Amino acid sequence: MDAFIHQVLSGLATGGIYASLALALVMIYQVTRLVNFAQGEMAMFSTYIAWSLINAGMGYWPAFLLTVLFALALGVVIERVVIRPVENAPVLAIVVIFIALLVILNSATGWI
Repeated sequence: MDAFIHQVLSGLATGGIYASLALALVMIYQVTRLVNFAQGEMAMFSTYIAWSLINAGMGYWPAFLLTVLFALALGVVIERVVIRPVENAPVLAIVVIFIALLVILNSATGWI
């Protein structure tokens, strides 16, 4: 019975992560009417930052706080520097930019 409860709680935690990522995708789509292909990579990049901080010996809560602040700053920089200047561009150009962000974030994660 203990293993069953553990599996249920693990499933709820995983489902919560998937639900929050899906909600983020839907919210971005509702506002921009574009699918941000880099959204998952941004989440993965932030997760690797948290993992690196914890492996470097930082406590869980300070690493969590720094990761949230880093993710917020990364999102603001990407929105202001990359997305806002091309918001009136053709849809295909914006999709190409999102895919380029995906590749850049994926490659940057490889450096960690």
